[in-house]
Amino acid sequence: MLTRRRFTALTAGLPALGSVLAACPALASTPPAKIRIGVPMTGLGGRPFSMGSYISVIHVQGLLEKEFAKDGTSIEWHFFTGAGPAVNEALAGGALDFAWQGDLPEIVARSRGLATQQLLVTSNRLPISVITNKKSGIATLADLKGKSVANFQGTNLQLAADRILGSAGLTESDVKLVNLDPLTSVEAVAQGQIDASVAEFLPPPRVARLLKVIFTSGPQTPVLTAQSSFIVTNDFITAHPDAVDRVARVAVEAAYWSSQEQNRQALYAVFDKTGYPPEFIQSIFGGFDLKQFNSPLWDDFATAQLARSASDCVKFGLIRTPVTVPGWVNAAPLQRALVATNLTGYWARYAADGTTVLS
Repeated sequence: MLTRRRFTALTAGLPALGSVLAACPALASTPPAKIRIGVPMTGLGGRPFSMGSYISVIHVQGLLEKEFAKDGTSIEWHFFTGAGPAVNEALAGGALDFAWQGDLPEIVARSRGLATQQLLVTSNRLPISVITNKKSGIATLADLKGKSVANFQGTNLQLAADRILGSAGLTESDVKLVNLDPLTSVEAVAQGQIDASVAEFLPPPRVARLLKVIFTSGPQTPVLTAQSSFIVTNDFITAHPDAVDRVARVAVEAAYWSSQEQNRQALYAVFDKTGYPPEFIQSIFGGFDLKQFNSPLWDDFATAQLARSASDCVKFGLIRTPVTVPGWVNAAPLQRALVATNLTGYWARYAADGTTVLS
């Protein structure tokens, strides 16, 4: 019998037919009783909200609840203070169907046999900063040698930090690593308890006068930014392929809304649900190109960056079993969603270097 997987493999080299297939809906299946989504963060005081992605918009605006209301499908959102590692535990225990994850925890989980598929890119090109106390005497990345540096271990921040240290000829063994979440670590730097912090945001205004930023990855160094994505378990997509298509379509619509400059303040209002001060949120996202940051595309840069991350995880000793990207990224639901929403050409596609726009 010609299975759907076998058919896809046989037609993979036929662009025209592949385009037709991408526009077709997935095979019909019984709607799921529930959809469980994991998010690797909480708001202040454990509030069940997140910021930094169109996934936050899907949650706050109840978009999946509206999409599946007629089917009686319940949508469960689970927020984890333990970030990526905690989400991995829930996925491994069969407690989640989808997750918004950073590249490092995703790769660690896959290297240990967790069966997932990559659906959409989220939080594309998140800048990473290295922050020190003004009195520390640290002026460059090279000055971090022998210093205490905070990094959130097990998250995509750890991988980004290793790359940034590597750009200055350093490794984790050259510094005294302290495992702290970014907000706590920046406070510790401000109080002089540690020397530096690797964080995905600039210092909050109330402590900025005590701190200085010695490095920030950004548009000129996209390979040193952090990446995350939206994944689904193999079990769920096998049982409910049409539901995955609907989730992907809702996600693309949320990404489109989040990409529009006219919605910037409304997007901040979504992030405000976390309880973080508006000026803090502004300090993080104020300079972002929303359209680039919220692109869900698996373009050449996104796929190459995931491959680089998998390779770097081995290089930095973060995993033992290598992970390959081909076969892990399943862009078909995304492609069908782009066709369904007439957004196929909306987001720019970038070459593997992350700076060259493809025609």
